[in-house]
Amino acid sequence: MFSCSFLPPEVIIRILSFIPSKRLPKLRLVSKQFNSIISEPCFLRLHHTHALNSPSILTAFSVSSKSLVVELKLLRYTNPNQTALTAFQASLFEERYNEQTQKPITKSFLGDRVRVLSSNHQLICFVTSKEHFLYDPINQKTLEISQSPSASSSSSLVSFGFVPSTLQYKIIRFLLPCHPICKLETLTLSIKGRNYKHHLEISPWRSQETECPYLLQPYPPVHADGFLYWTTKEAPAKIVTFSLEHEKFSVLPPPPCFEDNPSHDFSLCGTRGKLWAVDYNALEPNIEIWMMNGSNGSAWVKTHLIDLKETLTRYYRAFPIRIHDIRCDCVFFQVLYPSRVKIYYTSKNEVKDFGELNHELQCCYYTDGLLCL
Repeated sequence: MFSCSFLPPEVIIRILSFIPSKRLPKLRLVSKQFNSIISEPCFLRLHHTHALNSPSILTAFSVSSKSLVVELKLLRYTNPNQTALTAFQASLFEERYNEQTQKPITKSFLGDRVRVLSSNHQLICFVTSKEHFLYDPINQKTLEISQSPSASSSSSLVSFGFVPSTLQYKIIRFLLPCHPICKLETLTLSIKGRNYKHHLEISPWRSQETECPYLLQPYPPVHADGFLYWTTKEAPAKIVTFSLEHEKFSVLPPPPCFEDNPSHDFSLCGTRGKLWAVDYNALEPNIEIWMMNGSNGSAWVKTHLIDLKETLTRYYRAFPIRIHDIRCDCVFFQVLYPSRVKIYYTSKNEVKDFGELNHELQCCYYTDGLLCL
């Protein structure tokens, strides 16, 4: 019989938490000790914490849109490094796939547009004007979610996220306008179960009102680490947060680049579980990227300064790019007018062009997990 009694329990737990989820069922059969460890909720949290350091990427782009039906082509990369981004571009423009990608999956949705929302956890949410779906990219399963009471209302914003402290996913629909009282509807999906049979317990939609003394920008918020983030309309711009756990608004101290300057435009980006603030200077033109490094915005660190003189073909007053991924060694972004895909390499301080993009591109990050829809 297998035994590892010579190792301290905390060492065994740490080793097992690095094992990919698909291999854990077999490890449960090794010993009662392994089975007990893998069944504990604390192991689920530790496994998720380690998975955050090596997220996978799901790319989705519309391949057709007709008769109010949108088709998305989904491609998964289990090693989202610079090479995977390059491979994605090759697959997009040359219809070629290699060992870093899974075979593409095509899904159809009712509506005129599909938003792909990341939770920085295992599940992804597809949102249209008519439907909500949860998608498990690991097991490639889809679960349709019941509509909220206000689903027929067009003046609303839908967001999705994961709360690590409570092991809950939340879908929140904010009814516009959000100022000064915000009406919202929340659907909570809790991870339950033991003995590796983790499943979702879905609660009914819940309506509530909460005070929001800030005039928010009317676009979907950014999600990172259990919080939603907006910028405000009034100058100087502020960053407003919404806690998914406590369901309350608050203000986050902004980075130094947030100043009242008419030639600057600001945007927020949530990728790889982190919050990034992007400052676009229309006169230079260039962008500064700042990462929130600390709880509650206690510290901001400038990570990139990207010169766009050779990238933009003309003057743009408003924010002209969409950032899909930020790493210390590169930034993966898209120029919107005309639509072209770019990668900025930090070591070379240069922007490489990957060509024109004819379909809407959405990048979404997910982690390894123990759930099964």
